[in-house]
Amino acid sequence: MNNQTAYWIWIQQLVGYSNNKINSILEKFTFAEDFYRSSLEDKLSCGCFSKRDIYTLENPSLGAAESIIKRCRDCGIDIIALGDRAYPKRLAEIDSPPILLYVKGDPAVLSDDLTVGIVGTRSATMKGKEMSFGFGCDLGQNGAVVISGGAVGIDYYAHKGALQSNGKTVCVLGCGHEYDYLSNLNDMKKQILKKGAVISEYPPDYPTSRFTFPKRNRIISGLSRGVLVVEAGEKSGSLITANTAFSQKRNVFIINKGELFKLPEGGRILMMRGAVSVSSAKDILDFYKGNYPLKKKETPDKNNPGVKKAAITAESMEKLVHTVEIGKILNHKVPDAGGSVMVKKESGVIGKEALTENIKDRKPKNKLLKSEEKKTANEKRVILPCDDSDEFKSLSDEAKTVLRAFDKPEVQLEHLVVVTDLSVKEINAALFELEISGFVRSTDERSYELLRS
Repeated sequence: MNNQTAYWIWIQQLVGYSNNKINSILEKFTFAEDFYRSSLEDKLSCGCFSKRDIYTLENPSLGAAESIIKRCRDCGIDIIALGDRAYPKRLAEIDSPPILLYVKGDPAVLSDDLTVGIVGTRSATMKGKEMSFGFGCDLGQNGAVVISGGAVGIDYYAHKGALQSNGKTVCVLGCGHEYDYLSNLNDMKKQILKKGAVISEYPPDYPTSRFTFPKRNRIISGLSRGVLVVEAGEKSGSLITANTAFSQKRNVFIINKGELFKLPEGGRILMMRGAVSVSSAKDILDFYKGNYPLKKKETPDKNNPGVKKAAITAESMEKLVHTVEIGKILNHKVPDAGGSVMVKKESGVIGKEALTENIKDRKPKNKLLKSEEKKTANEKRVILPCDDSDEFKSLSDEAKTVLRAFDKPEVQLEHLVVVTDLSVKEINAALFELEISGFVRSTDERSYELLRS
């Protein structure tokens, strides 16, 4: 905030949101205060005001603006005005840029070199959710900032994927920060604030409407170098965002698997307009290779994304490896979870690098899942342990939930995120427990194979 903020808020209340009137004002006046203090005749010379605006122009008052500023201070919201040094340059260049950005988190991420928007339907298919999570995760891990709208469906999983990779993500709201909308996503928004930002062009308590979300979409594409459309229905907001991106001279990407489009011609229409077909996040990164510096991030700890070393208490390890006495644990080795593994007693660390055997080299106690027929992994029959078996009963509730989600012999983390109600952190902890217990093993960074039946 600065000494011009109140005047910008007054102008925003005068002209509204996503309105070209701001362009006419900026052609005549450099500073918001100059416009506020100018004569009625000078204001009308902008040539964009209606008779309905004249009363406000004749009787300017900063009372409402000062109330909004106070509300923002109380709620920890920064206000960035058009023309401020912190205002993202890319967004300022679009038609009808937002006059103000109400920001929680780090405003610097809005101006990062490589920002990629991910958009799609709220009524996403399971495959669409998995793809959104996967693209978000891979883009975030490679240093790109993932931008989306914080809604259910594709948006949610794009943000979640970026968070899983310990990457940066920006959530663009279609209402004010303090308006009670999709409160079940509040935990995710809090996670975003740790390394990214949640932003809106609306004051803190501004409600949603059928107009606010289409206006919000121009900000998603405006902040982005390119926009990935994961799933798009007929006349959907994601197709509107893609078309807006074209008009803003942004790159548009579509996934080249037709089943991801509820409307088959949606992809063809975007392709005809110049969309780039991609099958993985690598395709997007390669598209920008050489233009923007990218740095691959370290893979986060499976149990606690963002932490390189996993500290496991003796109590929790005893619960995980239920068939092994705690005294024998130090002679066993467990999978490296992104760094050294330490076993702690209440009195402190009792073994560093004591657990080093790779779980992949251990033979499971029961036979590996076999297939009599020569079929692909996805066609193999899945046999899960009986719910009344002692080994199954000894698992944590989260591990049981994850194990039941193995509807094929090998699944990806994206699938488990979508089909369970667990957080990524809970899923990773459950997978770690299942690996220790010999039920599953990791086949690559985000794929897991069922071992025991």
